[in-house]
Amino acid sequence: MMQTTTLSKLSLSVFMALALQSGNAFGADDPGVAAVTPAECLADLEDTAAFMQANDAGAPAALADHGPLIAQALDKARGATAQVTDLRSCGKIVYAYLRHWRGNHIGLGLPEGVSPNKAANPVAVRSAQAADRGAPRFKVLGKDTLVLTLPDFDDSYAATVETLVAAHRAELASHKNWIIDVRGNGGGSDSTYRPLLGWLLDGDLRGYNTAYLATPANIKAQEAVCGQLGDTDGCKTRMEPILAKMRAAAPGSFVLAGNKRIGSDPVKLEAKRPARVAMLADHGCASSCEQFVLEARTSYRVKVVGRPTAGALDVSNLRGHTLPSGRIVLRYATTRSTRLPDMRIDDIGIAPDILLPAPDDQAARDAEVAQLQRWLEGGLLDGR
Repeated sequence: MMQTTTLSKLSLSVFMALALQSGNAFGADDPGVAAVTPAECLADLEDTAAFMQANDAGAPAALADHGPLIAQALDKARGATAQVTDLRSCGKIVYAYLRHWRGNHIGLGLPEGVSPNKAANPVAVRSAQAADRGAPRFKVLGKDTLVLTLPDFDDSYAATVETLVAAHRAELASHKNWIIDVRGNGGGSDSTYRPLLGWLLDGDLRGYNTAYLATPANIKAQEAVCGQLGDTDGCKTRMEPILAKMRAAAPGSFVLAGNKRIGSDPVKLEAKRPARVAMLADHGCASSCEQFVLEARTSYRVKVVGRPTAGALDVSNLRGHTLPSGRIVLRYATTRSTRLPDMRIDDIGIAPDILLPAPDDQAARDAEVAQLQRWLEGGLLDGR
């Protein structure tokens, strides 16, 4: 029933990190310098426009909201293709046009088996130090307060979160005040934060379903996704009922992953849950991080503090479509939330319960945790 985020993490959709950085983003053997003719680039652009309109789950809303601007951007991009000489210059033009559809969960990538050099690909290549920065962390701040820092919901951290919760069960149960820091968490998989829900919620988890856009291209992409994921967690078992609905549906229609637009899932609650939880969020909290914020704030005990989130959640489950040149892959959304149109988050974000000004530097950012500790323990947010 709940919205999934398979292959939808923001980093997967950002072609800029792969090929469009300024300066010397590519070495001599990088695909970004491969020759591309204006005609080839124009074909890729036209295919992008047509494919988005037919297959992207967010396209109907985007066209209704700002269709003329998208059309103007396409005309401008068509003219710009006349100056194209290589993949990098073509990618910049197509990507600039694509961003007029929406600002998130959309982008360009490289075909499977083609990679830019490691120095220019910080998304795909994480050093040990970067991996450590993304790992969940636990710290006791005082006799009543602790902080959980969750920088990344990549599914590679799912087991780490589960182990962390198990290892610190006694401290989690004995501290009445929690701070959960999700600033800068770009998302990943909803399953990564599941071990925390029993500590935070008050009963069943009420949420919105996911609707899949049924088109021949989307069915084909959905059939392939389990192989791409290595059929983890029974992917094929979960996806086959959805695929059956998509195959039976009229092309261009949406089908529900379950039977209801709004439903609830049972959650096994912990006996000793925190009395007060301050969830510290900011503009860097996106995708699955925003789903976590939405789910956690249904609890009476949770307050969201900080800045609005990124606004990257309404359309999701990115799939790939190779453009005619064979050198660029369009990453587009195949699902939308049944929250729409009543509760839009994309390009808006989730507003915090308590707004904090953006910190000026790292010291001010670090001080926000101490500020929340003081508040949870009976003081004032402004320190007076």
